Amino acid sequence: MAERSLKVVLLGDQGVGKTSLRAQYVQRYFASSYRATIGANFLSQAVKTRAGDELQLQIWDTAGQERFNAMTRAFYRGADIAILVYDVTNAQSFYSLQQWLDKVVEHCNNQRLRVLIVGNKTDQHALQQISRRQAVEFAQTLPAGLIGDAKTDVLETSARRYQDVERVFQQCAEIGHEILLHFDQIDFAFDQIDLALPKKKYTCC
Repeated sequence: MAERSLKVVLLGDQGVGKTSLRAQYVQRYFASSYRATIGANFLSQAVKTRAGDELQLQIWDTAGQERFNAMTRAFYRGADIAILVYDVTNAQSFYSLQQWLDKVVEHCNNQRLRVLIVGNKTDQHALQQISRRQAVEFAQTLPAGLIGDAKTDVLETSARRYQDVERVFQQCAEIGHEILLHFDQIDFAFDQIDLALPKKKYTCC
């Protein structure tokens, strides 16, 4: 398979660590001071799947502040994978995931959308309010097709310690490979059907 591009959007409340996850993965950089993201922007990263194919992930970081939601709706459009990020030490950020999911489903206009659920800040274990079990239970309530296996698509990370950050985006690549393979097969099937149509016969008057 030739190199293909996938749009990945990081969604979640302000301060859950979306920017830190992306910065650590792409730039191996973590800022200890918090600076809010304004609007949205993306960084691109090439990732090899286990099958050996190279995919280009366009990783979009969106503002979690409510006042920027109208502006960021345009950035949902065409999303292939949504990473729903919550702070394991902040229960409200977990309860907000359904709202973020509803927004991306409404505005992405992409029938092949897939979702990952990521709990960040596991380095603050003593302050943890949401367990991975709760996240798995939430994943199991999602409509069929939005999420795959909870064992691989519900993750916990520490952006600060670079713990399982790479695993998140590697899983995006694996999901992306699956998406592209599936839709390529559908397209190929339609091509076969078109080629198999009987030729129209013309007869003279």
